[in-house]
Amino acid sequence: MKYNIINIVKAWWIAENPTKEQSQLAQKRLGICSECPSMVKSVVFKFKCNECGCPIGKKIFTDVMGTCDLKKWNKIEGL
Repeated sequence: MKYNIINIVKAWWIAENPTKEQSQLAQKRLGICSECPSMVKSVVFKFKCNECGCPIGKKIFTDVMGTCDLKKWNKIEGL
């Protein structure tokens, strides 16, 4: 997956003031990540994805569908 700075900044922005729907999707994504062995503790961020290096606490708020490199979010995103 190719990441672009605009999508990354947007996810961080959404994380600061998400809508109810964005929060619900983020919680579902976090539930999936919490069971994934690629979620590892990070010194800088609480947790990060070992596949892409993104901080989990922010990536779960992206409005771009299909961004889990392992495709684990696809089902809840309707993909």
